[in-house]
Order: sequence, then C-alpha cells, then structure tokens
Amino acid sequence: MHMRTELFLARRYLFRGRAKHISFIGIISCCGVALGVAALIIVISVMNGFDRDLMERLLKFNYHLNVVSSEEKTLQAVQEMLASEKKVQYTSLTLMTQVFAKMGKYFYPLYVKGVDFNNKNEIHTFLSGAQPAFKAGSFLVGEGLKLRLSLRDKIEYYPLDKAFKLKEEVIGGTFKTGLYDIDNSYIITDLEKAKSLSPHYSLSLGIKLHDPYQANAMRDTLRRQFGSDIYINTWMDNQTLLSALQLEKLTMFVLLSLITLVASFNIFATLMVKVVEKTKDIGILKALGFTNRKILLIFSLQGMLLGFVGVFLGTVLGLGLSLLLAKYHFIKIPVDIYYIEYLPVAINYRDIALIGLIGLFCAFVSSLFPALRAAHLQPSEALRYE
Repeated sequence: MHMRTELFLARRYLFRGRAKHISFIGIISCCGVALGVAALIIVISVMNGFDRDLMERLLKFNYHLNVVSSEEKTLQAVQEMLASEKKVQYTSLTLMTQVFAKMGKYFYPLYVKGVDFNNKNEIHTFLSGAQPAFKAGSFLVGEGLKLRLSLRDKIEYYPLDKAFKLKEEVIGGTFKTGLYDIDNSYIITDLEKAKSLSPHYSLSLGIKLHDPYQANAMRDTLRRQFGSDIYINTWMDNQTLLSALQLEKLTMFVLLSLITLVASFNIFATLMVKVVEKTKDIGILKALGFTNRKILLIFSLQGMLLGFVGVFLGTVLGLGLSLLLAKYHFIKIPVDIYYIEYLPVAINYRDIALIGLIGLFCAFVSSLFPALRAAHLQPSEALRYE
C-alpha cells in the first residue's frame, strides 16, 4: 500500500465522521490556528514596520559615523583619506550649536545644525522639502517647530554668546524628517552661517556608508589611522529604542504563539475523539495487515490536514490585512509618542514562513499522542465489543 491510502483514510475519517459535532470541533480547530497565525503575521509585520521606518528616519537625519576633533584640520585629513574609500557614500563637515528662540515673553532652546550645502547629498536630505527660494545663510526650520511657535517669514533668537543680543533671521524654508523631536527643536543652516552665530560650537565630520552595518568596522579603521586625535561614535552606539522594539517584537511573538498553541489543543481533542469513534475501524485495519506505523501515519495526517488548512487560512487573512494596512494607513497613532503618524507595516516573508512552520509543528505535536494511542490499540481489544 502506498502513502495515498493512508491519506485517503485520514481525509475520510476527518470529514465523514458519524457524529456531526466532530466536524464542528475540526472547524473550531482550524479557526483557532488561523486566528493565531493571522495575529502573529499582522503584529510581526507592524513591529518590522516600526523598525524599518524608525531606522530610515534616524539615518536620514543622522550620519552612520560622527568623527569629532578639536582641530578642523584633523577632520579635513580624515575627509581626504575617505575620499577614495569604496565603502563610503559621502562625507560632510557639520556643526552643532544652540540658540534661544524668542516668542513673546517666552524663550525656547533650539539646536542649530550647520551643514555644507555645497554637498549635493546634504541638499537632497534637507532641501527636498524646502521652499525653492531658499538662500544660503537663511534658516531652515522644522515643520513642527514652525507650527508650534507660529513662525512666518522670520525668527527672533538669542545666540549662545556672552553678549546675549537679540537677533533676527529670515526663514528660508521648512524640512520634515518625520521624527517629532527633530522636527520640533532643530534649525538647519549653512556651515559658515552656523559658525558666525556663536564661538561655542562643536565641529564634526559626518560619514554616510553604503552599508550602515559596516559602521563599527570603519570606526576601527579610522582609530588605527588617527589614534587619539579623534573621537568617533556610530549610529549603532545608541540603539536603546531599536533594542526595545526588538525585545517587544520577541515578547509579542512568544505571547501570540500561545494562541496557536491553545488552538492546537483543539486538534488534540478532535483526534482523541476520533480515535475513540474509530476504534472498530482501527481493529479491522490491523486485522487486514495495517502496521502500527501506518495507523500512526493515518491519524498524524489528520492533525496535519487540520493544521495545514488553519495555517493557510491564517496566512491569507494575516497577509491580506497587512497589505491593506501598508497601502491605506487607516490606523493613525499619536506622532509625539511613536514618531510616526500611522501604523507602519513591513512584510517579511521569511517571518511568515517561520510562523507557518510553527503552526504546522504545533498541529503535528498535538496529533502525535492520539496517533500513538491509535497505533498501539490491539485488534482483539478494538473488536472485543463489536
């Protein structure tokens, strides 16, 4: 006999039981597995979306590496060295200082970031959302900051200087990174303009790589070359938020896997009832020469069929809802807490495959004990009362 015989009997026992409530339990089992799989796919896709969007927005505004030195000549030497480095996308001198914006009787501390607008990459990053009339030396303000302070064409501010004199500057445009803290507390201007605001500033060299995950290797290379003359930090040094998201993703994965595990107990109950119902059939099959292995296979296949149908339906449901969320963004979230305006979704098909395998594994394990019990029934015991 071939395996198709066992598969035929498994399907017959599963879908043509004499007691109708058996089929109902099978439907409940499939629905439980499907809901567990769908919930896992949706939640994991959302968590992946948070990871992707947050990383993209952070790395759009920040550099993969920041090289800090008290000497501008040292930074220029590092920049010249990296000009021929294939791993480097581009480098740019950047400056950080502070000003105190005046709005009526109130003062707001703001960060000023000076960038080299002669660098086309910086222009693409910061001027893509700016007004076309932007002029070098004017200020780019975050979109949230402009709304919060009700700014129009100009901004009044006190630079970080002992003189503490009120100054005024033209707003040349706005920018939006999608990160609440940056859009509400940063001003971007030309590097030379930023230097003229205050003698108190920090100068650094920003480095963008083709592969962000090569940041630590590049840091080691620069340290060997320049030693203690420079201080280097990378975007990977401060991953508190990303690490928290990874931990939350793992926790949600484990908790939601319990839904599938609980649903698999329905498969266990279904097959235990099937074994009792089909005791006579098991005795007849064994009398006809079916081995324990074949009986085990028949009842294991029943559990796998229930699990497969549940996983398939759950994958279709979860993937469909995830695609709808990714396309229409109909679930809004508070931007000041989560940095983004809507629920992000990033579908990872490897994660979906793993979830499907977990669902099938739970179904297999749940079917194993009833199948073993059926396999070890003795023909004489099975046919005693018939």
